[in-house]
Amino acid sequence: MPYPPPIKPLFYLLLLVGAVRMAAARPAPQAALTLRNMPATGLVLDSGWTFHAGDNAAWARPETDDRQWQPINPVLNPQQLPQVQRAGIGWLRLRFRVGPELRHQALALGIFQYAASEVYFNGRLLRRYGTVSAAPAQVRPYWPDGEPIELPITDAAGEQVLAVRVASWPPFLAFNEFFVPFFFEAHLDGLPQLALRFEHEATYKTSDMLLFGAFLLISLLHLAFYFYNSAQRANSYFALYTLLEACSFCCTGFLDEVHRLDLRLGVDILSYVCLHTGSVLAVRALYSLFHVRVGAVYYGLWAANIVSLVQLTFVHQLSWYPTVIFMVLVTAEQLRLTLAALRQTKRAAGIIATGFGIALALLLVFGFIIKFHPKLLQLEVLSIPVHTLLTFPAFLSPVLAISLFLTRRFALDSRLLAIKLAQVRRLSTQTLAQQQEKQQLLAQQNETLEQLVQQRTAALQRTLTNLQATQEQLIQKEKMASLGELMAGIAHEIQNPLNFVNNFADVAVELLTELKEGPLRALSGPPKHGAEDLVNELAQDLGRISFHGQRADSIVKGMLEHSRTNSGERRPTDLNALADEYLRLAYHGLRAKDKSFNATLTTNLDPRLGSVEIVPQEIGRVLLNLFNNALYAVQQRQQLGQAGYRPEVCVSTQHAIYGQVAIRVKDNGMGMPDSVRQKIFQPFFTTKPAGEGTGLGLSLSYDIVTKGHNGTITVNTQEGAYTEFTVSLPVNDEKYQALTYSV
Repeated sequence: MPYPPPIKPLFYLLLLVGAVRMAAARPAPQAALTLRNMPATGLVLDSGWTFHAGDNAAWARPETDDRQWQPINPVLNPQQLPQVQRAGIGWLRLRFRVGPELRHQALALGIFQYAASEVYFNGRLLRRYGTVSAAPAQVRPYWPDGEPIELPITDAAGEQVLAVRVASWPPFLAFNEFFVPFFFEAHLDGLPQLALRFEHEATYKTSDMLLFGAFLLISLLHLAFYFYNSAQRANSYFALYTLLEACSFCCTGFLDEVHRLDLRLGVDILSYVCLHTGSVLAVRALYSLFHVRVGAVYYGLWAANIVSLVQLTFVHQLSWYPTVIFMVLVTAEQLRLTLAALRQTKRAAGIIATGFGIALALLLVFGFIIKFHPKLLQLEVLSIPVHTLLTFPAFLSPVLAISLFLTRRFALDSRLLAIKLAQVRRLSTQTLAQQQEKQQLLAQQNETLEQLVQQRTAALQRTLTNLQATQEQLIQKEKMASLGELMAGIAHEIQNPLNFVNNFADVAVELLTELKEGPLRALSGPPKHGAEDLVNELAQDLGRISFHGQRADSIVKGMLEHSRTNSGERRPTDLNALADEYLRLAYHGLRAKDKSFNATLTTNLDPRLGSVEIVPQEIGRVLLNLFNNALYAVQQRQQLGQAGYRPEVCVSTQHAIYGQVAIRVKDNGMGMPDSVRQKIFQPFFTTKPAGEGTGLGLSLSYDIVTKGHNGTITVNTQEGAYTEFTVSLPVNDEKYQALTYSV
């Protein structure tokens, strides 16, 4: 139904008013922040931010509608941002435009935060700092320390969107804003601003490290003073004080290198604990230095220390005033003690008073500037910030003053000690001069008695040595005599039946010969051939019996030789002549058996050897055994027919160490393996084929040299190259006589 004419304009008017009201009720879109220029210290992005609680990955996109989001200043401390703490996790967004002056500059974003975050720029993830989670227990806050992040601006004239997914860490709410000063701070810098910021950080760290090094060196110095003179307890307290101060500045210097925020907070608090506690110990050092009894004021400072640390850590809106007030109290007490010492005319107490006066004045100026003109602390004088110029000497001047005082006292005490030491030395010199005469007399008497004791001791030692040697000789002689009797008895018992075997074998061979030449000739045909085969086989068996019987006979004779009665006596003997004689004898003996054998005999006999006390028959037997073995070895290698091989036996004599002479017999024969070398001196061990050796020659030689002449016999060999025997004999051994034993 059409409206009446008067009502229709009224209806249009109502529609227009409603549209106007709806437009007024809709939030106007927040204008983007325009960055027109870059200040010298960079831009802190503390305006234009919006916040929305919750978690939605789409909120990182530039086209997200954030007009309904709540405006926020994230640079405030967490206590001033209850909406963030209630949300736990949320998103921060900042829309901005880059002004014409900044469009051609490289821009870097630096993040400082007491939270965990993910930073997005125009929808692109730039950095992830810590662990962001809706569950507070899983949040891991991270300190980026303003790590420069280059902003990838593609459209310099367009609108840029910085979105941050951020999660708070509830424990931060318990701490003073001095330790947790802000929630999230974004800093925009150009290259000059970055260089300036890095320069400032280097200056701060350098000042902290200089203080750390100075305090540590002073601590070690006074610790050494205390170890040198433990009675001066002030050095121990002062060393602990400076050590704690060094720890404090070490924590401060490396604070920004700790990125885990829970650890960073702990290190930051530890630095102030060390600073406060060390200051109380400095007061204790002055009590000990000026001999002041510890009283209520000192214990009150400990209580004030605990209260100020609790306030500094957990009480809000106090900033660092607790530390400043506490340091003023400590400095005042230190100054009071120093002035009291001055009134009592203590030595050089003015040095300490000056140091603490300077520290107190600087701290008061520092506190005044913080309260009324805090921006002055950021000014620089000669590229050094004002707060560094105030705090550096404020901390260092009392330390240097006390250190100079203690060093001066140490020097004075050392000088006094040197004077007293000189007096003691003069008295000691006088006393020493009087005692020297007595000591000389006593020394002469002691020397005479010592010589007598040494002579008696040497005589007794010689007698004891002779007795022991004689006892050993008698025991060995008795053992060898018993062994000789046993071996001789066994040899004699074997000799008789062995003679019967050899004799009857020879007789049987002769009878078989007569049988072949006599009755067998009368046979003919097959019986004759069968009988001749049997006779021949029987003759061969009797030949083997005779051969092995003769070998057994040679073994028995060797046993008898081993146990033969020795009645030889030692006498001076020319070893060179003895060695040469037996070498020729052995060589011609082998040539008599094998006319085709020839060998080169090389002798290197020391003409200065002289005569040696030995039993010539026994040593001759030893040399003959060694020469026979050497000639046998080169003969066996010659029979192998090796091209270019020339048999050679070398004999040499010379003086050895420890008053001995050495006889060396070396051949270039077959040598011997290590398994044979280890058994070479064992009785009945031989490497020769059956019938050519008994295995008693080297065993007998070993006994003659070691037990009969107190010498040594060794062998050095290389398989396939050479063998060398070395016989070492004492030149004059009066303690030992030749072994003699009878059968």
